[in-house]
Amino acid sequence: MATIKDVAKEAGVGVGTASRALSGNGSVSDDARKRIDAAVKKLNFVPNQSARNLKNQTCATMAISVPTIRHPFFAKIIYYVEECLSRRGVRMLVVNSQDKKSKESEMLEMIRQARVDGIIFITHHAHDSIDENLPIVSVDRHIGGKVPFVTSNNYEASREAVEYLLSRGAKRVGCVCGKTAVESEVQLRYKAYDDCMREHGLPSRLEVADFKHGDEMEVMREYLQNNPDIDGLFAGSDMLANAAYYNALLLGKRVPEDLQIAGFDGVMDEWCPHPKLTTVQQDIEALAATAVDVLFARVRGEEYEHKTVIKAKLKIGETTK
Repeated sequence: MATIKDVAKEAGVGVGTASRALSGNGSVSDDARKRIDAAVKKLNFVPNQSARNLKNQTCATMAISVPTIRHPFFAKIIYYVEECLSRRGVRMLVVNSQDKKSKESEMLEMIRQARVDGIIFITHHAHDSIDENLPIVSVDRHIGGKVPFVTSNNYEASREAVEYLLSRGAKRVGCVCGKTAVESEVQLRYKAYDDCMREHGLPSRLEVADFKHGDEMEVMREYLQNNPDIDGLFAGSDMLANAAYYNALLLGKRVPEDLQIAGFDGVMDEWCPHPKLTTVQQDIEALAATAVDVLFARVRGEEYEHKTVIKAKLKIGETTK
């Protein structure tokens, strides 16, 4: 991505002159302005208004884009990100993409045009043309080689959950996770399950289902009907785990006596107080705060970690023995 130094060099002027021309502060000759304008067009230069806003604490607006605001994990991420930004005096724009790639592309264009100063971007879609130098941070997703992301210790925490099911007497343990179109740390959840079952010499009953948020009940109904003999289930999200619980009851199974269930996220207590799931509880507040910190560092040109891992913990509830 072109910098103001590149523009100045192309136009044959000093950086200060280019800066005055682009900001409108100070006098610049007509000839120099024309050459600077031509250089901006040639290099497709986008002024870094984001860094200027944050430095001056004026008109700074960050955005967060999520596939849906109706999912408790995304709702909590939004809540904590807004809390962090509010403490810094920064406004937040929420984009509910409704899992539509076109809406996400519009958001990315807003970033390119500097209409917002940065974005925490969570997607289920691959955006091949994304400019990796833009002020973007992701949660879990690998959306570009240079785009930093924050995540939980998905593999280790998922292994702990599966091992716990086995330790509580489950032998025929299944696993259902959502399919992602973009490379994601979430994929490590079902990899951990597969590795764990193989190391114990037990068959894998993994289903990586392609579905939209809100279809969890249907997904779990079909899975439990096709796998009636399982006595344990590791679900890649609490929404799937909760759907498994209610579908198991409809099929006449007792939880945890006939079927033990462990989820991932730790978000259902406020949404559905019963049952209290055994689940991997992510530290969503820390995920959000870290994403904001990395985004600010990126906008300001400061150093940051490309990948930051926040430790999750297994929380024992009512769905295991």
